[in-house]
Amino acid sequence: MADVTGTHLFQKNYKIPEGCDLTINRGGTSSGKTYNIVLAFLFNSWDHPNSITTVVGQDLPNLKKGSLRDLETILATMPTCASFIQNHNRMDNIFVLKNGAIIEFNSYHDEQDAKNGKRDFLFVNEANGIPHDVFRALYDRTRFHTWIDFNPSAEFWVSEQGYEQRPSVRTIHSTYKHNPFLEESQVRKIEAYEPTDENIASGTADVYRWKVYGLGEYAALDGAVIKRWTEGEFDDQLEWIGGVDWGTTDPTVLIRVAVDEKKKKIYVDECVYKPMAGSIEIRKAFRHHVDNKRLLVCDSAQMMSINDLRRADDEGLSFNAIACFKRAGIVKDRIKWLNNYQIVVTKRSVNVKKELNNYIWANKKSGLPIDDWNHAIDALGYVYTYYYMNVLRR
Repeated sequence: MADVTGTHLFQKNYKIPEGCDLTINRGGTSSGKTYNIVLAFLFNSWDHPNSITTVVGQDLPNLKKGSLRDLETILATMPTCASFIQNHNRMDNIFVLKNGAIIEFNSYHDEQDAKNGKRDFLFVNEANGIPHDVFRALYDRTRFHTWIDFNPSAEFWVSEQGYEQRPSVRTIHSTYKHNPFLEESQVRKIEAYEPTDENIASGTADVYRWKVYGLGEYAALDGAVIKRWTEGEFDDQLEWIGGVDWGTTDPTVLIRVAVDEKKKKIYVDECVYKPMAGSIEIRKAFRHHVDNKRLLVCDSAQMMSINDLRRADDEGLSFNAIACFKRAGIVKDRIKWLNNYQIVVTKRSVNVKKELNNYIWANKKSGLPIDDWNHAIDALGYVYTYYYMNVLRR
């Protein structure tokens, strides 16, 4: 196998941990994700005689320019891999291996179409171009293992459905730095996006493109209201306040918020984020995260819910809940205040990060954001307004 020239991504994707049935490859451009996954499923096909591997793309042209081209390159340049192949049906894009295994390339119109056929291995190339119901139909009918890859250019079903937090799922994060075969000219193009002083002066800096294509991280959409945020650990040395936004169809939210004024950082940790009806369900959810001494700053639109939290239950538990301060123009002020800080969001705060990425201006000139993707952000605003009025201005 001396002629097999994969990177460490090949070994990571090839060796499947016990109990793992889905590998997510999230990364920047030119990290070698697709090429090394193709190499990995080729070797897994060879290890499993008579197995079926399905490679799925948005459509056939995308497959031909991506994963199918990568497999053809591998077979043309690596004699070991070429020796696996018995036949290639170019009309149907099917490869038959000498051990009876089959590798097929396909696209699917809808969920019903995807329900036809089962397989042992599945690779969904550029998964953000595939509808979730199509993916789910394919994934449910895959026996051994599924790989997906994508550039995180926007939130989609992987993050919305919380796949990366599931116990049977692993994420392999990669960037252009993981690809030793990348040309220097390609490296320069990618690194030109980094918001350094030099790149800013030359006009090539682009925070969004650097985060997505350089670092392989989810990034706020162009026009995002709050851009200065990052994932990190909550600073438990700081005193924190709970922020609450109510919802029945929309989620009821409870977050922990701590402010480090010296470092100009705000820490946010998601505790509760789901639709709930009635004080009993809310109390049950909240009591796992706060006691009766912890201050909760709540949306003042539902005083009945606030009073329910204040009232002692049968076990004598009551919550230190207060109504937030509201006035005309307060949303604009909150946004201005929050943008003076670096916001640090914990890894488990999936919905907070999703909101930050999708909370954009409805009219930036007038300072009005959209009235959506703002449940946790509103809760954060309630807490910071309390902090601003009662701590900073005290």
